Amino acid sequence: MDQRRILIVDDEPGLRELVRIKLEHEGFGVVQAGNGIEGLELVREEHPDLVILDVMMPEMDGWEMCRKLREFSQLPVLMLTAKVQSKDIVTGLESGADDYLLKPFNMDELIARVRALLRRVPSPNRPLSAGKGEITIDRQKREVLVREESVDLTPIEYDLLLMLAEGAGTVMSHETLLQGVWGQEYTKDNDYLKVYVWHLRRKLEQNPRDPKLLQTEWGVGYRLAP
Repeated sequence: MDQRRILIVDDEPGLRELVRIKLEHEGFGVVQAGNGIEGLELVREEHPDLVILDVMMPEMDGWEMCRKLREFSQLPVLMLTAKVQSKDIVTGLESGADDYLLKPFNMDELIARVRALLRRVPSPNRPLSAGKGEITIDRQKREVLVREESVDLTPIEYDLLLMLAEGAGTVMSHETLLQGVWGQEYTKDNDYLKVYVWHLRRKLEQNPRDPKLLQTEWGVGYRLAP
């Protein structure tokens, strides 16, 4: 059974209860909130794996909550909406939602959407594995294990490794890495990036001068083995 935790944010207690019963029957853990403000608090306190989020709510609607959530989390979000206009769906997706479901909905379809999202969108609350399985990153604790041994990284080294690990297997350009870790003003400082890549290799590789995990794509950027 799936033990991942789902946060339901909806101002209709009856609907929340029906969804809770179905989710728990399917093996999920469930937490609930009645509006966007409570929902954001529970994201920080309970660390759910996915959010089911209603659009129309008092105090803070689903669109606003989703926008604020995206300021600090990439949790997968399934938006519930009674509106059928395409512009409302677009608004939800532009706010950061990953999928949407129109009310009224079939509970089995809801579960199918939840499972599909959890497969497609990696949860930031679960350890991330990369580097041929030699690197494990606990994003909640900001801890890194290399070949099952704890490794101390500086904040910059950690952020750079995390960005590479989240895109493991693909080449990430110098500009993308510099902007993502240091900011727009550093996008031309390739030598700066090279220094930190060398620091990372010293901590990740068995032989930093012959890297097998963090590889250079000459003239383009770097790729971390998946």
